[in-house]
Amino acid sequence: MKLGLGSSNAIARHGNLRAAAITPRAVLRPISRCVGLRVVAFKDTTPPLGATPVPYKELTIGVPAETYKNEKRVALTPTTVQTLLKSGFKEVVVESGAGAKAGFSDEDYIAAGATIADCKAALKQDLVTKVRPPSTKEIGLMSNGVRLLSHIQPAQNKDIVDALASKQATVLALDCIPRTLSRAQAFDTLSSMANIAGYRAVVEAANEFGRFFTGQITAAGRVPPAKVLVIGGGVAGLAAVGAAKSLGAIVRVFDTRLAVKEQAASVGAEFLTVDIQEEGESASGYSKEMSPAFIAAEMALFAEQSKDVDIIITTAMIPGKGAPKLITADMVASMKTGSVIVDLAAEAGGNCELTVPSEKFVSTNGVTILGYTDLTSRLATQSSTLWANNVTKFLISVGPFTNPKTPDSMVIDHKDEAVRGALILEDGTLRWPAPPPAQRPAPPPAPKPTAAPVPSGPKDMYPETMKSALITTMAASAVLAIGATSPSMAFSSMLTKFGLASICGYQTVWGVSPALHSPLMSVTNAISGLTAVGGLVMLGGGLLPSTTSQGLAALAVLVSSINIGGGFTITQRMLDMFKRKTDPEEHNYLYAIPGAALVGGIVVGRALGLEEAVTPATYLASSGMTVKR
Repeated sequence: MKLGLGSSNAIARHGNLRAAAITPRAVLRPISRCVGLRVVAFKDTTPPLGATPVPYKELTIGVPAETYKNEKRVALTPTTVQTLLKSGFKEVVVESGAGAKAGFSDEDYIAAGATIADCKAALKQDLVTKVRPPSTKEIGLMSNGVRLLSHIQPAQNKDIVDALASKQATVLALDCIPRTLSRAQAFDTLSSMANIAGYRAVVEAANEFGRFFTGQITAAGRVPPAKVLVIGGGVAGLAAVGAAKSLGAIVRVFDTRLAVKEQAASVGAEFLTVDIQEEGESASGYSKEMSPAFIAAEMALFAEQSKDVDIIITTAMIPGKGAPKLITADMVASMKTGSVIVDLAAEAGGNCELTVPSEKFVSTNGVTILGYTDLTSRLATQSSTLWANNVTKFLISVGPFTNPKTPDSMVIDHKDEAVRGALILEDGTLRWPAPPPAQRPAPPPAPKPTAAPVPSGPKDMYPETMKSALITTMAASAVLAIGATSPSMAFSSMLTKFGLASICGYQTVWGVSPALHSPLMSVTNAISGLTAVGGLVMLGGGLLPSTTSQGLAALAVLVSSINIGGGFTITQRMLDMFKRKTDPEEHNYLYAIPGAALVGGIVVGRALGLEEAVTPATYLASSGMTVKR
């Protein structure tokens, strides 16, 4: 005899038990012992609670105004309302004035297709989206079975979770979406808001600080640059670093996660470390609590830095716990008068012992401590825009991403890691915390390509250098021959000008490595070359200068020669600094061959009485050889 039972979820609902506590086999086992029934293994195909697709056309969305103190953001903007309606949602009901503080009027929402109503109507919709966790009063106005998208912070707000459970609510906490999922970056409201908070923290610090961030030297005196210490190199910390650097400050960063070192360097900040090697990143990507020895070392570092820096921005928080105290009262007392501390962890208790949440506090020694908890609301338009984009992208993906056959429906699918991580309540049943994601097997390592055998030792450049030297010799000889056979002095002069203007110019531009082009080198070579050539023209041809002008010309040639020779020497030393053992061996001495050929050609030309014809050709050949090397 075979016997089948209904879903274990149905049993759990009738018995007010959690579904995981009862299984069909557990129920059948005692029955089979009593009446001799044969238990048949079967697969429970009933979907989890809430897993039934709900078409968008049957869902209405409510957007109530935020009631938290100083909160100016709104969960959806007119642009995202339009996007959701185009996706197929039945209606979007916005509380009148919900977006006013963020710069979005009721008329903007109406133009986007939304319905304007009061708070009660917005909270009665099938799906409600908020920025802050709902208050108990707001939860009381919600319908039974409501779907809620907002920040929840379930570890700190158990009373809110319990109140929502009594409403049989399905709650997706945007602050619980796994941040390690690459796909979830488009839904990451925490990163979006942290980015804005970090930027705004620098703006607030600059407003309180009594000097420039950037250093200046003016006729009125010298202004040193501000020194900024950012504790915590997450999204908020790096945003603060970027903003402070853009204002010209000297920025230092400390973080327990070693991966932040490269990120800090990429934005031009100095990364501070302690002597103890300990990784501070957890599997979720957040910082974890460090060992007592590490904490003692970092506190000593903060004490030292507090005496030197002008501004401290703290961003350190540990999920589910209060903010760690990193800046003590003694450290504040050691800071210079006029210094500023911006505590981004003020809402979680603050990283500074003297922080007063939501307020500005000035210590007895004149240090301003900002504990503002509404930094994102101080850029309400930007914050609301990014928040609404995150919410809209997440809402449209809840279901279609793992259920492509129902693209226009909302499905709470536990197979979707982003949805399962954010799921706090499902029809009133607690689903938080989410189980750890299954470990995916690592892909097999790619086969290493077999590299061709590399010859040991440096490459011998003798054949190439000899070939180049012989070609240069033939070119110099050809130029001298053309000069010797030229019909007149004018022809030789024009040939020299044409060669220097075209051939040598081409080599100068295309034959020099771009790494060697610099304004300083160009100006130095140009000036030295001009003074040397001008001095040679004015020497007069004698062995010793006979006039004052010839003496000055000789001095110009001497100084220019020293400058040019020194430039070649220093350049060679710089190149030798980067020379590797595997670099090819050079044989530049072989270029003495074309040099000897040129000198010999000059001697022969003068002996044959062709001095006037050979001299311009000599200029061209020697200039070409100089540019070539």
